[in-house]
Amino acid sequence: MAGRGAGVRRSALVASSLVIGVAVACVSADVPESLPGPTSTTTTTTAPTPAPDCGDPAASLRPTGPATSAVAPGSTMAAIQARGFVRVGVDTATLRLSTVVPATGQFEGFDVDIAREVARALFGDPARVAFVGIPSSDRVQALVDGEVDMVADVFTPTCVRREQIDFSTNYFTSQQLVLVRDDDPARTVADLADHRICASAGSTTLANVSELPGVEGVPAAERADCLVKLQQGDVDGMSTNDTILVGFAAQDPNLRFLEGSISDEPTAIGLPLGATDWVRYVNAVLDDVRTSGRWDQLYAEWLADLLPPKSPPPPAYVD
Repeated sequence: MAGRGAGVRRSALVASSLVIGVAVACVSADVPESLPGPTSTTTTTTAPTPAPDCGDPAASLRPTGPATSAVAPGSTMAAIQARGFVRVGVDTATLRLSTVVPATGQFEGFDVDIAREVARALFGDPARVAFVGIPSSDRVQALVDGEVDMVADVFTPTCVRREQIDFSTNYFTSQQLVLVRDDDPARTVADLADHRICASAGSTTLANVSELPGVEGVPAAERADCLVKLQQGDVDGMSTNDTILVGFAAQDPNLRFLEGSISDEPTAIGLPLGATDWVRYVNAVLDDVRTSGRWDQLYAEWLADLLPPKSPPPPAYVD
């Protein structure tokens, strides 16, 4: 994206569903230059800016009615309908949540299917989606720059992020866990002193890791980069939500989870700031997904064999 340091290198991939082009980011995406560098005794430091208080960051706007294809003229939904598809930012390599099937070029996973439910409501056709692969470190900017209409990518709402974008209600509550190599002496999260733990740049998981006593948080533009760093011995572990880590653990039998979690993380859909009609519409879709049994179907299909039994989290509203 122009004007953001080195930017993110993108390549195009044509999907076979419908006739919609799918933009996929290269996995080797650059870490933004805005990331803080190391400090030294000669570095001038200032007190950190206090985090803004927005109340409950997982609370969102209440739906004004059911989500259907009959939308108001001039609304955000009408503009998306006129385009013919909804643009959704997703990850390209998170098994069970959002990944590209090499043989077909199709996206699949829990987050992918949640996004398709929005298209089903808006168009009556869940295939009317153009998935845009973006690094997890670039999710906010993709919405700010208008590259996507929404982001479905294990996105945790925070007060800091809410200064630039809006969020839907929470549609999945995860636990932040830590994955290490099998020969690591650490057994619990409390044993992580003197460890270097990788997490996505700009994420709440990186901030949480960096607050652990004696732990160095190592940023990476892509979650998959953390897995490579861990396998190559460049870091001692990687951390993110359990829904993400189970897919990585399934790829490498030499990795294991530490006992204990760092935090509970709500997952919401990222949406453009100020598009209140769109926020309420997406929340109406999520309400239907929760109450219709569709959420349970998607969980059973993608995650139930890897995680304990779960139910959809109840929505929290600010109005």
